Amino acid sequence: MTAFEATFKSGGHSLARYAPALAAMQLSLLTIGMIFWIDAMTGAEGFKVETWGRLAYMLPAEFWALINMVASAMTFIGLLDPIKRRLVMIGGALHCIQFATLGYSITMTGGEVPVGLYAGAFFLPVHMWMVWRSVTEHAP
Repeated sequence: MTAFEATFKSGGHSLARYAPALAAMQLSLLTIGMIFWIDAMTGAEGFKVETWGRLAYMLPAEFWALINMVASAMTFIGLLDPIKRRLVMIGGALHCIQFATLGYSITMTGGEVPVGLYAGAFFLPVHMWMVWRSVTEHAP
């Protein structure tokens, strides 16, 4: 057995190994969603077509905040020990849809490209990995 195979067989890159860091990220995303929700409900100007693009602006800011909060809460709960893979899969998939849509909207329909890169180049791949691992890994 090679060192590469041993790493994967021992769970070296498993969902369980990274669950604490991923759960912390989900709490941060949940907090951001709550702040965004408050911002939207108080009529603040945080949700602008110039930032988020025309596609995202077709739906209200509360919708995007709600999707973010629901997906983050599901994924966070799923990452708690013992890992609940179905919750990670569903929450992560909701995040993937959200970040793919936002990434496209921001970069292709008139938003701020650096903001779109966060959605499409950072958050989307991380959540795709979580979904993939929650589907392909077997519980210990």
